[in-house]
Amino acid sequence: MAKISALVLKPERDFQAKSVPADPQGIQKFIGGSPIMTRLTDGIVVVSNENATEEDPLNFTIFQRHNDHVHELGKLYSDAVFAAESEKGLTSLDKDQKQLVKNWFQFGRDKLLLDE
Repeated sequence: MAKISALVLKPERDFQAKSVPADPQGIQKFIGGSPIMTRLTDGIVVVSNENATEEDPLNFTIFQRHNDHVHELGKLYSDAVFAAESEKGLTSLDKDQKQLVKNWFQFGRDKLLLDE
């Protein structure tokens, strides 16, 4: 089973750089449910549990800045795995991508802010 270098963010915890499975079955076991992949920017995706609900711990809220306004895009419950995506599927985040993900949380651990 192939592994990739990713950033893992669990509710109310700090980022952890971890080696996670790159295949759908492995990532499913890692996040504890049906994986759903959300494409962010710069080839970065966040994989989370599609079956997580408001009953699960809130991890963070995703916002996007557009012109002079900030819009809420949605809330992510339960564990999240940030990885890169290529034509081969999930791949490891490089150093710059890891820093970019951390920069998205510049306004707090519970707020991910994407620029236009």
